[in-house]
This record gives sequence, structure tokens and C-alpha cells, in this order.
Amino acid sequence: MANPDDFEIIPDTSGQGAPPSRPRWWLWLAGAALLFVFAFAVGVGWTTLADRLGGAATEAPLVAVTSQPVATFTPTVAASPAASATAGNITTPPTANATPLATPTPLPSPSPTAPPPTRVCAVPLDPQFVASFDPGVLGCPVAPTSVVWAAYESFERGAMLWRSDTNLSYILFGDGSWAPSNETWNGQEPPWRGETPAGLYRPERGFGYIWGVREDVFTRLGWATMPEKGFCAAVQSFEQGFALASVPVPSCTAENLYNQATDASWRPLLLTFANDGRWRSGALTGTPGNVSAPAATATMPAPASATPSIAAAEMRPSQNGVFSARRGQPITLDGRFEDWPGPWQPVSAVIQGREQWSGPNDLSGVMQIMWAPEGLYLAVQITDDVLRPGPDGSDQWQGDGVELQFDRRLTDDFADTRANDDDTQIGLAPDAEFQFVRGYRWLPLAAESRFDPPGVVATATGQYALEVLIPWLYFDVSAAELQPGLRYGFNLSINDNDGDTPAQQTVLSASTARTTHDNPTEWGTLMLGD
Repeated sequence: MANPDDFEIIPDTSGQGAPPSRPRWWLWLAGAALLFVFAFAVGVGWTTLADRLGGAATEAPLVAVTSQPVATFTPTVAASPAASATAGNITTPPTANATPLATPTPLPSPSPTAPPPTRVCAVPLDPQFVASFDPGVLGCPVAPTSVVWAAYESFERGAMLWRSDTNLSYILFGDGSWAPSNETWNGQEPPWRGETPAGLYRPERGFGYIWGVREDVFTRLGWATMPEKGFCAAVQSFEQGFALASVPVPSCTAENLYNQATDASWRPLLLTFANDGRWRSGALTGTPGNVSAPAATATMPAPASATPSIAAAEMRPSQNGVFSARRGQPITLDGRFEDWPGPWQPVSAVIQGREQWSGPNDLSGVMQIMWAPEGLYLAVQITDDVLRPGPDGSDQWQGDGVELQFDRRLTDDFADTRANDDDTQIGLAPDAEFQFVRGYRWLPLAAESRFDPPGVVATATGQYALEVLIPWLYFDVSAAELQPGLRYGFNLSINDNDGDTPAQQTVLSASTARTTHDNPTEWGTLMLGD
């Protein structure tokens, strides 16, 4: 039986008697529909608001991707007998797939900061020192400029300076550090250091005495590259150091001593010495006050007529390549390159066999260099679609591998287009099974021989890599003379052969200027870093 409350009484407008009854359930249905529409609208609105406020936290942010020259390896590794790695040898052709290099995480943009307040110095800065002045290092000038008598001599890896007003000698090392000398010279003969090498000089007088009695100075500076020269120097003292520049005045001594800074062959000096033990060098042209360029860290000035030191500004042209070798600790030679965090430098100039080179997939490569007391570490990753080893011995260049050139005395024969006994050419190549590294030294001719360097070969499909340590003895370099800032001539090339007959079909070089194997002027510059 129906409940009377479930019905609505509708008034009779027909004039025909009692009104009919209509069920109330449609009101409940209409209410439910309105509630559903309201809930749906609220949900859509909340989702939109959450997205705008960053609520979609599970979506990965976009990251800029930097392409890399070659892939890094998931390698099959084989170590040479002399290697320090623990990887085992392989006996089957490589089949591992290459995986791309990891994309570096973008660095966050620095937050803007307010510029530091400008400090007004009571004593004005001499205009000729603007090019090398760093107020954060030197502070304010504390006295006006004075002109004093001075002496200067450049060495293989540094220089020495003397000031008459302090009667002190200052030792400038090629790594950008300096130190005053406490040794007093009273006219005694400097200690003997052996026969002077050809083209170099034995320092005399006070410089020679310091150089002779101090083993550290002799080891770090080497032999002089010019005779000692006296000149007039403008000096300004600062809160944290001093600045010095050569000035071409007629003379600055009561004895009217000749000022070498007035000579046409003199290369003007502009130096700053900070109390933190660092020195800087700039360049002057014309008369004092005409500053031509900003200062550069630890570039060694020397008169143009003298043979510049290795730490001097002489470098091969930039198109020949400027290669940086960071200083490192002994590493495990395993062909995996996790301990090579530096930038990879391309070896990409096609200097032979362009007609047989079909592109980077045919042959391309990148390299890193690291130096340590035990030798020069080298990592080379190579894309090569056909792996073909060359013969053993002196003909290993007729197959896949690399060769490097090294000029031990960069500035001594800077313009000599023929290799001599200070120039080295070394080959590094996989053996017939791509299991270990073979080494061969072609130059200098008197030292030609085969050797087995510590190192490994890593292989992957269409790729191989070499990770090698070349002891310094193969470059005739003494570990005792090594220090950051030294420069050597250097180049690296990649040889390729895709045929069955031994041949050097294609050669890629890090130097675009290379045309042959024994012209040092076509090589680049290797700089030893910190």
C-alpha cells in the first residue's frame, strides 16, 4: 500500500472534481543529478589549480642534452702484460654494445648579488699598472711610484729579479709562484753546476750564487736563457704586494749605467707580486702608461733577443691545438674512464685519406691527457667501423692505432721544421687480437725500439679505446723537473686501415696543421695543469 507522504496533491484546475496524485521520487532523482554535477565541477577545478601550483610532482623536468663526440664503452677489456689493471684477457671478437655518455647535470644559475662597494684609495694608482692591477689581491697603493735600478734574467722555467731599493732577489717560478731570496752574495764565485748546455747560459754574480747554492732553485728554474741585464724599473708599493715595470729613461743611477730597457731588443716588463706568493705578468708597448693588454697569469716576459723559457708566452698557433693535461694520482688502467672527469678533446682533422673516409662512423676519436710523476697518462676513445691491427714492430702504423709526437724543448728549436734528438714519436696500437697495447718509439732515431707500455685495450661494437701510461723516460724527461705551467710540443693522430692488406689508409690528427710525422712546427702545445 502506498504511503500518502510519497504523493503530492495537485490542485484541480479542470473543474472535474478531486485532483489526481503524482509520485515525489522525481524530486530525489533531480537532487542527486545536481549533486553529481556540482562534485564533478569541483574536481575539475581542483585538478587545474593543483597543476598550476606544481602539484604534478611525478612528471620529470626537461633537461638540456649535450651531444658527445663518441660513446663510452660497456667494454670488453684486455690488459697488456705491464698494466696495473686486473681485467682478464679476451679470446673472442668483441660483441658488447656501446652506451652513450652520461649527460651532465646542468648547473643552477647563480643568484644575482649586489656589486661590492667601491673603495676609494688615498694614493692614486699609477696608470701603467692598470693592466695588471687586481684590487682584491693587492689592495690600495700605499706610496707613489719610484724609479729604481734593477736586474732581470730569464730561465728555462722561470726568472730572477733584483731591486736596488730592497737589495733583494726575487725568484719567479713557472707555476706562477714567487719567493724572495735570503742568500747574500759578497762577490764569491757561484758553485759549479757542470757544463752549460748548448744555447743556454750559466747565471753569474748574485743570481748565479743563489742558483748555485740552492738545489730547489736550480731544479725548478733550470739554466738561464739569456745573460743578466740591468734596467730602470718603476715600482709602486701596495697594501698586499708591489708592481714593477721597466721604463726606457736614459738612466736612473748616479754612475749613469746603461738602461737595457732603452735597447730595441728589450721586451718591456710589467709584473705584480702579491704577498700570497703569486705573481702576474702583463705586456707594455711604447712608453710607460700605454697599456696594451690585460695581465695573464704566469706568462714569463723576456727580451726578444733571448731564447724564451718553456714557461714563456711562446706557443704553437692555436689551430695546431692547445692541449691541457691535468695533474693526477696513479690510476687503475681498466679502460672504463670513470676516473677521467676532464673534457674530451677531439681528434678530428682528416690529414690523409679523405677519399677513403666516409665520416665519423668510419673513424673519429677523442682524448684526455693527465700527468703524474710516473709518466703521461693517455685515454683515447675511437669509433672505427672495421678493426684491423697492423704488423708488429716498426710497421705497426699500417693498421689501427694512435701515434703521438712530443717536443721536450719547445722553445729551443721553435722554428726548426725538422725533428732532432729532443723530439719523440711514439706509436700505441692494439695487438692482432686487440688484447693488449703495443708500443713503438720511432723518434729520436738513436732510440728507436719496441716497448710494452702499461695499459689496456677496451673494445665494443665499432669501437675501441686505449688507456695507457707512458713513462717519462720515453720522452727523456726527468720527473724532478715537472711542475704545473710547463709547456711542451704535442700532437696525437689516429691511424686507420679497413682493408686486408697492411696500410695507413686514413689519418686523423688533433692538429689541423700536420702534414708529416717529423715537423715539430706543425704540432700543438701541451700545458701541464694543476
